[in-house]
Amino acid sequence: MHRMPVKEKTEKTVICALVSGIDIYLAVSLEVWTKTAQAGAVWLFALAGFALLFLLNKSLFRSADRRLVRHAVLWGIPLAASYVLGCLMRRDGTALAGLADIPLLIAQIACLTVPAAACVACVLRGFPRLHGVLYRGRGDGKRYRTQQVWLFCTAVIFLCWIPVFLAYYPSVFAYDAEGQLYQVIAHDYSTHHPLLHTLFLGAFFQLGGWLGSYSAGMAVHSVVQMALMAAAFGWALAYLYRRGVSVYLCGFLLAFYALFPANSVLALSTTKDVLFSALVLLYTLVVYQMAADSKDDADRGGSTADKDAERPRGGTRACWAAYILLSVLLLLMRNNAVYAWVPGVPVVWLGLRAGRSESGRRLGRGYVWASVFAFILFIICSAVLKTTLGAHSGSPREMLSVPLQQMARTRVEAEESLSPETRQELDKYLPAEWVFAAYNPYFADPVKNRAVIHDDPAGLLRTWLKLGLQHPQIYIDAFLDNSVGCWFLEDETHAQIYGVGTESGFGYLSTDNRVMPAGCEIIEHSCLPGLRAAMERVVSDNVYQKIPVVRIFFAPAFYWWLLCLYAAVAVYRREYRLLLPAVFLALYYLTLLLSPAVLVRYMYPFMTTAPVLCGLMSSYDHKSEKNIQ
Repeated sequence: MHRMPVKEKTEKTVICALVSGIDIYLAVSLEVWTKTAQAGAVWLFALAGFALLFLLNKSLFRSADRRLVRHAVLWGIPLAASYVLGCLMRRDGTALAGLADIPLLIAQIACLTVPAAACVACVLRGFPRLHGVLYRGRGDGKRYRTQQVWLFCTAVIFLCWIPVFLAYYPSVFAYDAEGQLYQVIAHDYSTHHPLLHTLFLGAFFQLGGWLGSYSAGMAVHSVVQMALMAAAFGWALAYLYRRGVSVYLCGFLLAFYALFPANSVLALSTTKDVLFSALVLLYTLVVYQMAADSKDDADRGGSTADKDAERPRGGTRACWAAYILLSVLLLLMRNNAVYAWVPGVPVVWLGLRAGRSESGRRLGRGYVWASVFAFILFIICSAVLKTTLGAHSGSPREMLSVPLQQMARTRVEAEESLSPETRQELDKYLPAEWVFAAYNPYFADPVKNRAVIHDDPAGLLRTWLKLGLQHPQIYIDAFLDNSVGCWFLEDETHAQIYGVGTESGFGYLSTDNRVMPAGCEIIEHSCLPGLRAAMERVVSDNVYQKIPVVRIFFAPAFYWWLLCLYAAVAVYRREYRLLLPAVFLALYYLTLLLSPAVLVRYMYPFMTTAPVLCGLMSSYDHKSEKNIQ
């Protein structure tokens, strides 16, 4: 083993201590709570933070693996940038006060990249070690059939959700439920919400009318959706088990799906994002099957005849049928899914056929034909639904959330510096009489829903471009504030979009009971009011935000960074094909950055899927280190 000279070791220790001191100083200055906390608490935080940062930085500085350091720094930069930008937006309301602050911003990110990279390095080093720890002592224990594991996990999850169902009986009738059911009642449908989900929700509402109680119909909806979600999660866990993932890790994920409040409450919710998230999870597993089999086949390096004799499971008829069905349902269940799915197809195709093996080319061809067929089927189903229901198209203003936010913020913050001509132009789209009161930096709907965009869309675009050239800094800040919950781990605004409190039912999740027309009411009747009160303290009062460390697991951004860590491990270990299952999620994330707000339900596909992908990465037994040297 190579031993570091004493002089070099001392120099690196001094540098490490200096960097750690700068890092903890930056953390203290960037954190808001340190400005009002007692001096003793701040000093305790600083000393403990310095010790932790010193250990992290020391592990990176003394690492002899140059490739590990390079990859860790590569992924540490965006992680550090997200922290610095998020803290600045929270503290100052702007990421950049002026051009003169650019060097300081870069220096802050560069300094905090060191501990961020050290954390990433721990993950990159830890995956094979974690694999060894989890698998040590397993021996040749009894293995269960996939169907048995699936049924067991599904039953456990469903049973754990029943008390929550009774607490919120008949359902969590929130979010867009009343708007979608108004369409069903009036037979006046719109593509603003996915028609397939509107019909799904409306079927149970109409069942309630037939039963004589609309609440009973929503209760049946809750039970059916709980069963579907539990089955999807159970299948994911069974797939992990079949791929050889440790039973301990499977048990941890089982507890996460069964007990984590977001899963149990959303399983009862009437929002479309719930079933969509289950479809994303299953779709990702199908693509993973293709990618993993393609990778394993390429690693074997067998002949064409060998591959013909043992066709990859990712290319079976059942796999293609599942891929087509899930793709169609995925696209029908969320309007913005098409913007991630379509550009993802060529990326996955290129990845599957990489290596130029006959098996890869065959799998790539099958994937393209299945994707084309799925998209055609989606177009046909969409047209049939729209024609049959006589649905009218939704407003294009949904795609203008960020541009309208940028224009509104410019007017709010720079009104005095705008020329009379510019103000007059803005009055056409964002009149002064309401825009100042309506603007919310974290929520675009108040501005988006009242903006005038139909009269002159070309003029709106010209005004937006002109304002952006004049005030680029404000435009950047508007974008960062509107999307902060997607990338900043300490963000709390995503849990305060509509308000906070048990009385309103708003907070981390929406549990308010939406108002329906007379005779169609959904009546709440909690069978376990004590449990409901406890759940409301978490999802409406946001008490989890007062618990250090635990609060991170509730943050939507955590699951995005978890997906990034999965990608980091795949790249570091040169398992590039295993990036393909994350392609759709990565592209879908880009659409969320342009959405009206950051809500947990929007990020729910990442919460359901990213932990499973990380679990799958641990299933590879890296006995040889040749891939990473």
